[in-house]
Amino acid sequence: MSIEARRAIDRLPLLAGVPEGARARLAAAARPVRYREGEVVFRRGDPGTDGMLLVLDGLVRLHLATGAGRELTLGLAGAGEPVGEVALVDGGPRSADCTALTPVSGLLIRHADAAAVLAEDHATALALLRTLAARLRRTTEQTEAVALRPLPQRLATALLKLAAADPAGLVRLPQGQLAALVAATRPKVNVLLVEWRAGRLVEPARAGLRITDPPGLRALAEAD
Repeated sequence: MSIEARRAIDRLPLLAGVPEGARARLAAAARPVRYREGEVVFRRGDPGTDGMLLVLDGLVRLHLATGAGRELTLGLAGAGEPVGEVALVDGGPRSADCTALTPVSGLLIRHADAAAVLAEDHATALALLRTLAARLRRTTEQTEAVALRPLPQRLATALLKLAAADPAGLVRLPQGQLAALVAATRPKVNVLLVEWRAGRLVEPARAGLRITDPPGLRALAEAD
């Protein structure tokens, strides 16, 4: 077990109520993984036996394909955030697609390893299930909020998250991909970016887009 794995698992809010010994066993069983930019982490319907991915570095996107062939982004997960928590407990099929937006390193905790720990310790099982239930409620609320938020808030949130995951602090997605990420058309995204460049919130960079006023963009992202 690496020190990095143990620290990452100890900091994970999902496991905050799990006793230290159980967290240590989960950390010992965690397998390091890496994904290339654009690589599929898993697809909807895939078996969830791999359990949960804990992102250590980089950014992944959870998304669904609509009947019209468009994609709906459910969320982004960056360093310190888990993906596939439900599969950690039940090992069931994935409920969404997951793709690496950037190079990603992380830890996989398999369903079988988690099940073995849960079977040995009922207190651990109850703590994890309580935390997971609370997280699922928050996730539902957050997904509804994102779907109802205006485009400026959605775009500002996405830019901040993308920049935070990039070593140089840049947003490197082309406008077309950025538009798909926030469920908007490319012209609408372009209009906002032009406005934000004029307002000195962002500026073009050689390899992408740079956020020049993070507090200002964060205020837009958090606006009611």
